[in-house]
Amino acid sequence: MTKVRRLSLLFLTLLVLISPFAAQTLRAQGTFTAASCSRSDVNAVINGPTHTATNGDTITIPAGTCTWTSGITITNVGITITGTGTPNTGAGTVGAGAANTTLIDNASAPFFTFTGLAVGQTAKVELLTMSASGAGSLSIPGSVQFTGTCTASGCPNIRVDNITYTANQWETPLSYGFILTDNVFGVVDHNTARESTSASPPLVQINFSGWQGVGSFGDNSFASPNTFGTAQTLYIENNFLDGVRGSENDWGSANGGGGARYACRFNTVVNMSGTGVCSAHGTAWSGRIRGQRQVEVYYNTVSTNTGCDSISGLNSGVGYYFSNSVSYPGGGCNKFVALGIPRFIKTAPPWDSCDGSRPWDQLPFSSSSQCLDQPGRGVGSLLQNLTPVLASAPTILCSLLGQCWPNPALDPVYEAGDVMTAGGLGSAVVVANDGSSARILANRDYYAQVSQLAQSSSTSPFNGTTGTGYGLLARRPTTCTSGVGYWATDTGTWNTSSSKQGTLYVCTSTNTWTARYTPYTYPHPLAKGGTSVVAIDPATNLTATPN
Repeated sequence: MTKVRRLSLLFLTLLVLISPFAAQTLRAQGTFTAASCSRSDVNAVINGPTHTATNGDTITIPAGTCTWTSGITITNVGITITGTGTPNTGAGTVGAGAANTTLIDNASAPFFTFTGLAVGQTAKVELLTMSASGAGSLSIPGSVQFTGTCTASGCPNIRVDNITYTANQWETPLSYGFILTDNVFGVVDHNTARESTSASPPLVQINFSGWQGVGSFGDNSFASPNTFGTAQTLYIENNFLDGVRGSENDWGSANGGGGARYACRFNTVVNMSGTGVCSAHGTAWSGRIRGQRQVEVYYNTVSTNTGCDSISGLNSGVGYYFSNSVSYPGGGCNKFVALGIPRFIKTAPPWDSCDGSRPWDQLPFSSSSQCLDQPGRGVGSLLQNLTPVLASAPTILCSLLGQCWPNPALDPVYEAGDVMTAGGLGSAVVVANDGSSARILANRDYYAQVSQLAQSSSTSPFNGTTGTGYGLLARRPTTCTSGVGYWATDTGTWNTSSSKQGTLYVCTSTNTWTARYTPYTYPHPLAKGGTSVVAIDPATNLTATPN
């Protein structure tokens, strides 16, 4: 056999071996258009027989109106599903654009259920009008659903954008919320939801049940450090909500739910429902699952004529609330942020009441002792299992008083720069008077603004002794008491679209200011059309000591 012939045969053999992989590569990130908007035609280009979707594919649903009587499940792949029309994009727009594709959910299930999403995959649902006309009461858990698996390096990403939910059709059919998530990062942006009732469902249900791929029920989210100001959370931005709350955490996935981490920013909320911007429930509210772990709420615009108790609420973990504006002409709000401990009103097992009688109560116990996961407390020891035990002693049942207290670190809530542009205000932050107020203490567990007015000098209205202030960095007090905060509204470059910036400085020791928190890049990279995100760690080692 000649040398040339041997080389030719070798080349052909290699070509045969790599052809399947080459074909898969060529097929990746293709665009496939369904024959119509019917469920069967859309499924045909996702799960076959026309095409079986692979990572990076875009599935286009053509213009039209179609009623679905069953949903579609997408397993182990990250794809984009989009209708047709003109989307809203960028920081200058709020709410959904104009979609030409309308889907009607009579399926008693989500339109799209993504399962098995992995780190490195991105799933998107975009540019659709979604209707629930004709659906039965509490028949639909959510319109779209995403569940992923996290690892130590992160979680899969999602984007849901430019969805118009047909007004006043979803309140009755939805049993949880419009969008259901567990163990995914990403962004929910430029969506429009309108409901007329005062107890309407949330736009997004957020959970991180297996933070970093560890455990269930959100336990590891409470045993892991903060990720404020990074891509490691779920962002809710540039949505228009009319009578719809921004967030909640009551949906339990197969892994139990819990451990919510999320950021709400630059949304417009009218006819506010409940604690309407972005609230959720704390540990013990929904049984075994843990509550909110960390929350960021800033630069949202709220207007209402239907009543206003609190703008946001935090029942566990750590929250930052900055520069939200609220208008209630002829009325007012009782508080910007409501804090409370659910174990005083939700006393079912396994957590029961916070009364010193349980293994996860702090000892020695008194009327001012901490409660598990209360607001203003951060990372602690890892609990695990349906009946909780310490992960450090997994074979030892928690049976003794205080035995499994996770000893969480002090990690205060900060609120500053929130303003009533019309209407009055009771207090910036209010703690529930049910036992919570003896344990969630001002200037220890939370720091609230001393005034709605920005700093006019370095001593007024905030003088650095208690609470928080906000305004120009040059007007920050030169002296400070450890723990107080200052929201400097003219620092940072994270907002790439406008001058609405901000950095939280905390007094870490007498007269020493340290940069604690800078928000993540806005708009979110995925909202700008990106397909991946890069985690950016917040500044944690910057200090300024006045002379």
